[in-house]
Amino acid sequence: MHEVLIEAKNLTVYKKLLRVLGEYTDKFSSTGVTRLFNNAKDKGIKIIPKDKRAIDILNHVLSIDSVPSAVQHFLNLRFSDLPIELKPIYKNGNRNEVSFWEKDGNIHDKVSTLVSFNDEKGGAWVDVNGKKVVLVDMTKDKED
Repeated sequence: MHEVLIEAKNLTVYKKLLRVLGEYTDKFSSTGVTRLFNNAKDKGIKIIPKDKRAIDILNHVLSIDSVPSAVQHFLNLRFSDLPIELKPIYKNGNRNEVSFWEKDGNIHDKVSTLVSFNDEKGGAWVDVNGKKVVLVDMTKDKED
C-alpha cells in the first residue's frame, strides 16, 4: 500500500514538473528550461526520485503559484533555504546538519538536482563526505 501512495505522489510531482516547465517554456522560449522540459517529457516519470523527502521538497517548490517563481525556486533553491519541516536534516553528533543529495558520485545542494534529467544513477541523502545519512523528521515534536 505504501508503494502505491509513493507512486501516486511521484506521478503528481512529475505532472507538476511538466506543467511548470512547459508553461515557462511557452512564455520564455530560448532558455535552458526548454532543454529541461524536453528531457522531462522524453524520459518520463523515471526522472523523479523515489525518496519521500525528495518528493515532498519537489512538491513544495513546484506548488508555488507563479510559474516564474516556481522555476526560479526549482533551479536555484538550496536545501538549507527550505522550510524547516522539509529541510533534509541529519544528526551529526550533538548537532543537526543539512544533508546533501548524491547522484553518480557527485554531491549536490540544490533542489533541481533531485530530478535526474540526464540519466544520473542513484540518489541518496549524504553528508559532505558522501556517506549516507538518515534524516531527522522535523515535523515531530521533540517530546515524542
